[in-house]
Amino acid sequence: MNDAPVNTLLQSFLKGGATLLAAGQGAAAWFAGMQSEDHAVIAEDAPGSIGGWCARLGLRHVDWLVLHRNGGALAALESAGEMLRLRRIDFVQFDGTEAGGDLSALYDLLQGSRYAMFRFDGRTLQHCRQPPADGAACTHLAVAPRHWQRLFTRDRSMFRYSELFPHYGIVPRGIVHIGAHEGEEYPQYVEAGCRRVLFVEADPDTYARLAPRFASNPDVTCINRAVSDRAGRLPFSRMSGSQSSSLLPPKEHLDVYPGITLTGTIEVDAAPLPDILAEFGIDAGAYNVLAIDTQGAERMILAGCGALLGRFDAVSVEVNYAELYEGCGRIADIDDLLFPHGYQRVEEVSPFHHSWGDAFYVRRS
Repeated sequence: MNDAPVNTLLQSFLKGGATLLAAGQGAAAWFAGMQSEDHAVIAEDAPGSIGGWCARLGLRHVDWLVLHRNGGALAALESAGEMLRLRRIDFVQFDGTEAGGDLSALYDLLQGSRYAMFRFDGRTLQHCRQPPADGAACTHLAVAPRHWQRLFTRDRSMFRYSELFPHYGIVPRGIVHIGAHEGEEYPQYVEAGCRRVLFVEADPDTYARLAPRFASNPDVTCINRAVSDRAGRLPFSRMSGSQSSSLLPPKEHLDVYPGITLTGTIEVDAAPLPDILAEFGIDAGAYNVLAIDTQGAERMILAGCGALLGRFDAVSVEVNYAELYEGCGRIADIDDLLFPHGYQRVEEVSPFHHSWGDAFYVRRS
């Protein structure tokens, strides 16, 4: 495998912190020089099951997996079936030698989990809907769907609910939006057919701009509270970009976005969502979609919802793939909270940076 061009590709796609996994003979040497503050490299000559290897390492998400003289790419990827199904591996790289006679089966396996397939000849990256049949030497690269916008288009939008809701059969009666900021999403909710929105915002200064905007709208309710897994006064980190403020202190966010800094910490009133609804006399049955945009506090919020999670039809949530905020939940933690309530994660998008994005869950039972 010609490492130099692909390493260039890797560094172009994953700027900033990333976990790179290399499996196969000489894998450590292949990744020589890649270990850095930005790239954590883990290599093993004979890891056996990829899924089992990740479990032993405590890895629930891998940014880039390279198969290098591993003795068969198909068997290796079949051993990572659950991680691929949940798209917890973002990029998978192997060459024609690794594929052997299993290239069609490899494409079926990866495309079945919605990865896009490309081949790289050292100069150009070509999208392949079908396995290449020309036998030319190349590297094959599978790319998870959350990266497509950022890497291959100029579209930097997040979810379009007017398309997303009907695609998955969601008819929104009302939306609870936690982390409202100034209610910027409201026009998109209206476009998607939902005017009834409960906006919950933690920062009192931001709330002072939010509430007047909707004061004359009878379909919108605004509440000044932080939502968490417990009640009480909690510290709230204010950032110079107010949309980055959080119940958690910033961590890797300061490296990813060095222009956004911590400006101060205040205390805010916090409570679990069911308690807030009860306090303000709000009927939970009027809302069937939950949206959370809280910069790392999503796990705390979902953990505090308890049985209420079983009453929503869909959850749209900001997710982290790195520790952007101290102790923040990652996407696998969000899965752990939502899957037991019958949700499936059906969409992910990361149009700005690979360390974070949005995920959309639909409750099937």
